[in-house]
Amino acid sequence: MKGTLSLGVDIGGTGVKLALVDGRGRIRRLQKFASPTKESPTEFLNIVGRWIRRFVGDRHLKTLRGIGLGVAGDVDHVHGRVRISPNLQWRNIPVKTLLRRYLPSIPFIIENDANAAAWAAYWVETHQRAKNLVCLTLGRGVGGGLVLNGVLYRGATGSAGEIGHMTIDLNGPACPCGSRGCIERYVGARALVERVRQAIEDGEQSLVTELVGNNFQAVTPLVIQQAAQRGDRLAQRIWREAGERLGVALASVVNLFNPERIILAGGVARAGRLILDPARRVMRQRAFPVPGHTVRVSLSQLDQDLGVVGAALLVP
Repeated sequence: MKGTLSLGVDIGGTGVKLALVDGRGRIRRLQKFASPTKESPTEFLNIVGRWIRRFVGDRHLKTLRGIGLGVAGDVDHVHGRVRISPNLQWRNIPVKTLLRRYLPSIPFIIENDANAAAWAAYWVETHQRAKNLVCLTLGRGVGGGLVLNGVLYRGATGSAGEIGHMTIDLNGPACPCGSRGCIERYVGARALVERVRQAIEDGEQSLVTELVGNNFQAVTPLVIQQAAQRGDRLAQRIWREAGERLGVALASVVNLFNPERIILAGGVARAGRLILDPARRVMRQRAFPVPGHTVRVSLSQLDQDLGVVGAALLVP
């Protein structure tokens, strides 16, 4: 008899989450730990595997429905491999093979983390009512997932939805993916921090300096958000420009897929209206009028747990 809970695993560049999730997408138990990024990919996954084994324990071993794992990067979900993960610096890693040995009797699937997030957005946030949905995860990098006509869309090789690596500037800054001018290089957390640091080094005054006590290694999107909310002009400009560039990308997404909903999640998205207002404005200016004004762009209510819930819900 199949169990009522699935295990979701969300592997990101900064943290790993494990969650036991029921069929309605409710988290029954949650565990988080820092990503062991200084380790080799094999040892990284060995650490994750040991955490999974302890987390599941004997209590849920016989009744667990399955394990769904979401990981940032270009994922071959059929063979359980990560082809490339720029933020984790992984290439051709057999994730499923390395992790299956810790729970060999449990069904196991692997998926791109933003695809998993999109699936949770579809099932839990829209209750399957928005049949055409785009989800963007705005964090260290920028991921994207597509649900089209109520089905998770993976494309010919499982690589669909990489909205963060849409080029918006032919000669823009180099991206870890190997291209240039990707939207991730303007909206991702690292890009925002880089731009603030560079502006201050160039002589601009900012509350950010005070908030981090002159320790610019401590600058984060949250610090930039706090400065902007206190009226700091540099921080407000950084958020406005990031939102405008995001809006350019969203206009192309709207024209291409004509979604009913666009849901934003992740640490950068938590800036709320600082990034959302300029993104909506530019999107509506540049998209075709009817789809541009029909689509609803909003922040995820599940937010930080969207990926781990979606990974669990992908278990058949």
